[in-house]
Amino acid sequence: MKKKSAKNHFGHGGAKAQRKNPRTLRLCGMIVFISFSIMLPSQNLEKIGKKDMVTVGGGMNFNSVFYDAQGFPMRRDPYTWYFNGNLNINVLDVSLPFTFSYSNLHGTYTQPFNMQSCSPKYKWAQAHIGTTAMNFSSYTLAGHIFTGGGIELTPNGFYFGAMFGRLNKAVEYNLVDNSSENMAFKRMGMAGKIGYDKNGNSISMTYFTAKDDAKSLMFIPVGTNLSPAQNSAISFSGKVKLSKCFSAEGEFAVSGLTRNILSETETTDFSGMEKFLLPTKSTTQFFKAYKGSVGYAGKNISVSINHEHVDPDYQTFGAYYFNNDLDNWTIAPSFRMLKGKLSIAFNTGWQHNNLDGTKLTTAHRWVGSTNVNFTPNKKWIFSASYSNFTTFTNRRLQSDPFWQASPADTLSFYQIAQQANTSIIHSFGKTNFKHCISLIGSYQLTGTQQNLLVQSNAVVLNGNCAYSLQFVKTKTSVSIIGNYNRSESGMLLTELFGPGMQVLQTLCNGTLRVSAGSSYNRSYSNEILMSNILSHRAQFSFSPKVKKKIYGKPSVSLSAIYVNRFPIVRTQATTGELTITVNLGLNF
Repeated sequence: MKKKSAKNHFGHGGAKAQRKNPRTLRLCGMIVFISFSIMLPSQNLEKIGKKDMVTVGGGMNFNSVFYDAQGFPMRRDPYTWYFNGNLNINVLDVSLPFTFSYSNLHGTYTQPFNMQSCSPKYKWAQAHIGTTAMNFSSYTLAGHIFTGGGIELTPNGFYFGAMFGRLNKAVEYNLVDNSSENMAFKRMGMAGKIGYDKNGNSISMTYFTAKDDAKSLMFIPVGTNLSPAQNSAISFSGKVKLSKCFSAEGEFAVSGLTRNILSETETTDFSGMEKFLLPTKSTTQFFKAYKGSVGYAGKNISVSINHEHVDPDYQTFGAYYFNNDLDNWTIAPSFRMLKGKLSIAFNTGWQHNNLDGTKLTTAHRWVGSTNVNFTPNKKWIFSASYSNFTTFTNRRLQSDPFWQASPADTLSFYQIAQQANTSIIHSFGKTNFKHCISLIGSYQLTGTQQNLLVQSNAVVLNGNCAYSLQFVKTKTSVSIIGNYNRSESGMLLTELFGPGMQVLQTLCNGTLRVSAGSSYNRSYSNEILMSNILSHRAQFSFSPKVKKKIYGKPSVSLSAIYVNRFPIVRTQATTGELTITVNLGLNF
């Protein structure tokens, strides 16, 4: 209603005022200019007057999908179409993206820059005005959106940053739904950061504070678990280059939280830095967090050791979500050998929670991964990787004098997730004929284990082998493929395997591509043949070269997939599916 009234005012009464006073016209022009500028997220004023001050890019695509099924009910509509595109206007390094999509099913339109923010930038100075976000530290201000203002200055390695604004707006009690779920106090906050960074050495300090306005809500129902809170956090971080190869960095933070600023008067339970952060009440608590790492980066060997500790219930009003109650150690060594032909990288770590011992359960998690790549020459490529994400949970016996515990009530629970991948590629041949043989396999295990007994496991095994022959002069390639897929979960075992073949032809200096292929697979369930599957694929794509790219680059493609399923039981009918997709595109 307010926007409509403003429009009527400028559209009718404003015209008369302009005829009486020419200054009104200039004032209206300034308001329009400022309103447009407020929607720009980051202007680079150095580009004013240059050729690249304004750039436009994007693309449009029209897709039509035809579908038909025989022998069973159709899974989708026989004909669907959709038209989508994107337009990106860049003004002074400000990206204004538009996206749209319309089809015979639904239509949408978005303009993701409408956050009403302005961040003009000139050389080493940048301001943030409106509804925006800044990031000073993961333990203090970490990307929380606020409505207000901020500034960042980076002259000669120095950093000065500050912000002030509203973090949350007041949300009243919902009388219609009789719900207090979304109620919130108005929350104002401010933060500052100062630091220096030069030649790999840096030091910085960050301070953040936020407080709820206890008078921002008109009505709070009795029994509602909502009270105005206050939070202040401070962090110190640094990085030092010990030598040409060694470096170390770390950060230490303290956060104070008063859960109810209306609680009793100040308490004397705290002193020092804690008293400095915020006024302490009976509902005030302080938490700490720190992390550090030491690294070595040599010519053929590199390694880093990392440690992070976050107290239980640690939080900051400057972040939306925060992981706490964790102690994490990781080590990540990597090696390069045989003149760079062989590289091996490890990353492993151990994490546990329940740091204060107040919880009934303690979870331990081991994370590990390995990557190996070996390229002895241009003809051979070997690679392998393995990862393990295992979580161990231990539940202690309850100390209840009226409850008799038994060993069965203890819990040692494992959650297992392991994955391995390997590939071998061999390329050979002469100038006119090139050959390539590839073997690719993967293994995945997920499951649970309790008290050394396997509860449930799921194993997925995939294998693929391929041979391709490329005729260089005619730009033709022929590929023969074989695949095997196996999935085992509980009492169910499914298998799918079979051969395939594909031909690819490139014409008209690479602007026209035509391909066709077929594959045959047999499907088994618990070693019983279920069906034979025969599928055919064909694709045509054309992307002509254009002389004047200012008008965009068009493209057209056509693809068809036909799948036949032949049943094992004679009483069942043969089924078929046909899907044809047509795409018209224009990129500019």
